[in-house]
Amino acid sequence: MTGLLSLILNANNLFDYGVCAFSRISDKLIDCPERDRIPAGAESVICIVFPTNATMVADDPDAVFRLRRVASQMLELTCTALRKAFSEYQFEWFLDDSPIPDVTAASFCGLGAIGDSGLLLTPHYGSFCFTGNIVTDLLLPETGDEATYCVHCRRCIESCPAGALSEQGGFDKEKCVRYAASAAPDTTAFLLRQGAAVKGCNTCREVCPCNSAIGSADQHPFIKAATHPDSIFTSDGGYKPMGGLGQNKFRKLPGDS
Repeated sequence: MTGLLSLILNANNLFDYGVCAFSRISDKLIDCPERDRIPAGAESVICIVFPTNATMVADDPDAVFRLRRVASQMLELTCTALRKAFSEYQFEWFLDDSPIPDVTAASFCGLGAIGDSGLLLTPHYGSFCFTGNIVTDLLLPETGDEATYCVHCRRCIESCPAGALSEQGGFDKEKCVRYAASAAPDTTAFLLRQGAAVKGCNTCREVCPCNSAIGSADQHPFIKAATHPDSIFTSDGGYKPMGGLGQNKFRKLPGDS
């Protein structure tokens, strides 16, 4: 079973993943409309890490949005393949607008530690990453144990210009978004409404010691797919259709013509 799971994930360029029992995060679910898509009798959460420490992001912060488009494609294709391979079971993927507490779930999977910044701290990418999740009613072996936490060096808390981080590990998203969007007021409402990733302020990442020794992910299969135009754009310059959760938010972004 796990061999076939790995084969399907790897075939869709998903290599950084882990599994935790759904019961570990079932009492921490985020209240949102997409919660209704969680399969009845959910047993397992497959968490996938997508790196962002790449030249394309450093050169163009808007590339993070494009990376999420590609991640959506990969998750959709993977779920399609999993449904065919395990036809008696359900598989639903989540990226944005997700009911899954992704950082907590990823830590339970053994993929990294929960930072005071609220970000996932991974061994290979530091906090320069985001995660997607596949929830299934198929019982899979767990790859981690208990959630782990950062060393609490306080650098992110003391350096946050928005005052969005607290000693208790709390993260105030609205404070973060309003500060990051302050240089472009017209986008503030959009970002708050969409709950989108915010370009601009990376202070918590820049001061985190977990990011001091990470290399470039330019050669990662995910980044390679994202830098290949055919993986995102159609011949007429539009975006390839992507089924599933929350894709409308990716079709029109600030600055799109």
